[in-house]
Amino acid sequence: MNIVIIGTGYVGLVTGVGLASLGNKVTFIDLDEEKISNLNNKKLTFYEPGLDKYFEEDETFTNMEFVSSYSDIDWKDKEIVFICVQTPNNIETNSVDTKFLESAITEVSSVQNENLVITIKSTIPPYEIEKICNQVGLDMDSLTFNPEFLREGTAVEDFFKPDRIVIGGNDSSKVQKLKDLYSNFEAEIITTDPISSQLIKYLANTYLPMRLSFVNEAARLVKSSGGNLDDVLKGVGMDSRIGQHYFRPSPAWGGSCFPKDVVEVNNFYNSEEVNLPLIANIIESNKIQTKWTANMLKSIHNEKKLNGIVLVGAAFKEDTDDLRNSPTIDIYNELLAENMSTMIYDDLIKSEEYLSIEDFEKLEGAHLIALMYPVKEDLLSKINNIVSNTNSFLYTPWQL
Repeated sequence: MNIVIIGTGYVGLVTGVGLASLGNKVTFIDLDEEKISNLNNKKLTFYEPGLDKYFEEDETFTNMEFVSSYSDIDWKDKEIVFICVQTPNNIETNSVDTKFLESAITEVSSVQNENLVITIKSTIPPYEIEKICNQVGLDMDSLTFNPEFLREGTAVEDFFKPDRIVIGGNDSSKVQKLKDLYSNFEAEIITTDPISSQLIKYLANTYLPMRLSFVNEAARLVKSSGGNLDDVLKGVGMDSRIGQHYFRPSPAWGGSCFPKDVVEVNNFYNSEEVNLPLIANIIESNKIQTKWTANMLKSIHNEKKLNGIVLVGAAFKEDTDDLRNSPTIDIYNELLAENMSTMIYDDLIKSEEYLSIEDFEKLEGAHLIALMYPVKEDLLSKINNIVSNTNSFLYTPWQL
């Protein structure tokens, strides 16, 4: 098929490269000219394991085109356009920021192609889409929704081997077009209405951080009770109704999706009419975990009379260079506010603000080295050498 992808972030680029590798013709548009220039020169703009392998394949690359203007696209032969722009949380209003989505829909609504299937991949409440459609004079029933479930760090695998494919829409012919696109994927395709399709995405991104917050609270309880964390979590997780997946303690959770989506779910309803105490307190539980982790690091540092703290892993999780809503950064700021000598090292993100591997290996004196999440074996080996050479203390927050 001939496809347009609007937005070249994690969702847009992974989706588009994946579709191009399957033989589709994909045109990417991003208003950031520097991004487009890099992509045209075969330079990826972010790190995602395995993406380079597909992106750099000659056959895949010839199926892709990168432009920075809507006028550069020949729309008459395009069949599907996926809108994959960011929908960040507006800090001032504590609600979703729709300006990027509004811009994309405005541009696409003026395209002279009545058969074009306009598909929203961006995570957005349906009532916000309705407002935008009313503003630009577009019938919302002409839109389709195809929420993404790509995890940073495993996004390529998630694209090719999805747990499910969700398609929302009221126009059966356009829904069928999307089903045809995904017909060779080995996953159940759920077709539903627009509201339900978005709620599937939002509630999945609400349950998962709630589960992460639960295991963090459980870890604090186990520590205060003097229990063995590994044994407790293994024993609980072996229950087939619970399972081991997403059941690892962490310094806290973050990222580009969970925080904003939980906030937006809490904007869905009138708390005076619908009482949702679990959902309403997920964010607060995570804030408590962030503070608890910072206090734990401070306590270990002081108890062992160490020279400083090194947080290993600046991104919000392993195998990504994404700093958005990173617990490491929050904990770093908490420790600095307590006048603790604190540094950050990350093997993917190079910054003058962070330790280089050379400086890390030349560390003088005993430090508290905290792995914010599991690291690869080669880096762990280097860290163990540093710990041994400096009499430092290694701490893994997910093991307590």
